Formats: sequence, structure tokens, C-alpha cells
Amino acid sequence: MSLFRFELRKLLLNKKTLLLLMCLLLLYSVVGLTSTMFLIGGNDSYRAYEELTAGWEGPFDSKKAAEAEKIYQEISARYGTDARMIARSIKDQPEIILAVNYHAYTERVEEYWNGTPPESIEDPYGIALLQEKIAELERKGKQNTFACRKLSIALKRQKELGEPKFANILLWENLFNNWGENMMQFLLFVPLTFIIAPVFAVERSSGMDNLILSSRNGRRKIVTAKLLSILAASTVVVALYLAATFLFGFLPHGSFHGWDAAIQSVPTYARSLFPFKVWQLAAVGAVWLIFTGAVYSLMIGFISSRMKSQMGTAGVSLAILFANVGLASMSDTVTQRLGALVDFGLANVTLIKEVFGGYKVFHVFGMCVSYPVMAVFVMGVIAAAAAFGTYRGQRSRTAA
Repeated sequence: MSLFRFELRKLLLNKKTLLLLMCLLLLYSVVGLTSTMFLIGGNDSYRAYEELTAGWEGPFDSKKAAEAEKIYQEISARYGTDARMIARSIKDQPEIILAVNYHAYTERVEEYWNGTPPESIEDPYGIALLQEKIAELERKGKQNTFACRKLSIALKRQKELGEPKFANILLWENLFNNWGENMMQFLLFVPLTFIIAPVFAVERSSGMDNLILSSRNGRRKIVTAKLLSILAASTVVVALYLAATFLFGFLPHGSFHGWDAAIQSVPTYARSLFPFKVWQLAAVGAVWLIFTGAVYSLMIGFISSRMKSQMGTAGVSLAILFANVGLASMSDTVTQRLGALVDFGLANVTLIKEVFGGYKVFHVFGMCVSYPVMAVFVMGVIAAAAAFGTYRGQRSRTAA
């Protein structure tokens, strides 16, 4: 334990890193605060929106939908159909925000029943569309294929969840955007790279690792302490991001309204087939980011154990991250061909909207395995391989 504390102090509790953590805390707080401020006007505007929404929450209402549609047409004629442009222009008009959000909800209800063509070939959505595709496969005698079983599972889950309901999840939607967009990967994983990079590389660059690894503590104890310090440092940085964006995302308005709504009320998760409440998704999302951050940090630790330069370690680690982001941002045709390389790359697997925002399944030994389960398995294998590779790499460097 004393060896772990020593390694943790070297990695995380030094003056430079503590200063960086303070700067990160300030940055993450600003991200949480400004994203909420740009979402809606002052506290009075949000309170007015909260009061207005109270009378609109619940199952789909055709009269309210018609009213919202009329207002939306007027607004879109003025500001265009880009959702972000509309949001920036009406953030001080709660009644307009409500109408625009209800219009979007109406479209999600339509998608729930009918789907919206053209649908994804891989992950179709909508009860009527799924029934049509299942019937088509059955007519071809393919009712026992993986594709048919996959569609049947999706149809069953969609029926069990039922039609989406409208809820005031404005602040929660903002939180999930902060936790589930590519911006998060740069705000979180880039600083994490520079914090973890020195763990082995500094000692290798000076040649001290041969002596340290041959000390009375032994190679295995020292490497274990370093790996544990990597996991601790990673958890601290990710928890800092989660806490700051959560606190300052809700602080301006002091409301947790919508915490018990189904996640299908959140536009990004409208097609999710997981039976989570909003607060449950927030808890799962926090754990997921901590987990994926730890795996990425172990990868950096492995790279650091093979490099003789801290900057070289950071460069290789960031190149891997950016390459994954680049692959994931390519066209659907390219990403579908790359398949698992994109699905389990850092760009997708670290984003909760990608993992829990739909219902992707994989065919494994005749079984349908969901994306989160497969992601945990794949990331676990990567983490184990990184740890094992680090141990093996340091073994050959022990002085006789």
C-alpha cells in the first residue's frame, strides 16, 4: 500500500498535476455552466418553461401536437429548420421552446409507430417497419436466421416500452450531451493522456527503471503499484469531469425535474430499447465513463512502458484516439464495412449515446448479445492485454 501511495503521489499528487487538475475543474465547470446558459435564458425563463411543461407532460395529445406544429412552422420559416439555430434564437421564449420540443416529440411518436425511411439497414426502428421486415423474412423462409431473431427482439422490446411520453428533460438532455458527444473525448481523454504518460516513460528515459525494477520491492509489486496509480488517477480525472458538468449544469436553475422520466423522452435516446429512467441512465453513464477512461488509461500505461519519451507516449496515445474519432466520423458506408473496428473503437465505445442510444446486437455462437455486454467484454480483454503486456515488457528490463 505504501508503494501504491508513493506511485500515486508521483503521478497525480505533484504540483504540476495538481495545478492541471485545478485548471481542468475550472474548465469543466465552465462547460457545464455555459452549456446550460445557452440552452435556455435566465432562471425566470426556465421556471416559466417548467410551469408551462407541467400541463403538457404525459402521453401524446393530438390537439397539443397541432398547436405545436403551427408554432413550429412559424418559427422554422423565420429561423430555418436547424435545431441549434432555432435553440439559440428562442432561448428566452419558454412558450416557443415548449412548442418546438413538442413538435420534435410528435415526430418521435410517429417514428415509434411507423419508422422514418430511409431506415438504417442494420438497425431499423418503428413497429410497422419491424413487422414488415419480419414478415418479409418469414415469406422467404428465413424466420430462424439471426437477422429475423434480431428484429423480433427489437419489436418485442419496443412494444414492452410503449409509446414515448413527453416530459421536461431539458437539463438532463443537456447533461447527456456533455457526457455523450465527441467534445467529451477531447475535454477528458486529452488531459488524461498527459497525466498518465509519465508513469513509465520518465524512468525509462533516464535509465532508472532498470534499477527501480531490481529493488527489493520486486518488479511485480512496482508494476502493480503503477497500474493501480493509473486506475486511481483516471478515476479522479473522470469523476472531476462528471461532478463539475453535473453540478454546474443544474446549479443555475436548481431543478432536477424529469429525473424519473423514461430515457425515450430524451431525443438522443428516443430509439433506445433499454428500460432505464433518466436518473438510471445518468448513473450508468457515469460508471461507463469511469470504466472506459480506466481502459484507455491502461492503454496509455502500456504505451508508456514501451516508450523512452513522455511526449512520444502522449503522441502515440493521441494518434490512436484521433484515428478512432476519424474512422467513426466517416460515411455510413465506410463505417458499416469496418464493422467491429468502429463499434469497439474509442470514438464509439466511450460514448454512452452510441452504446445505450439504440439497441445493437451481435451474433456470437448462435446467441444475440447486446452492444453493452459485448463492449464490456471487448474492453475488458483490451484492459487485460494492456496490463499483461506491461508486466511482460518490464520483466525483460529487470537488471540481473
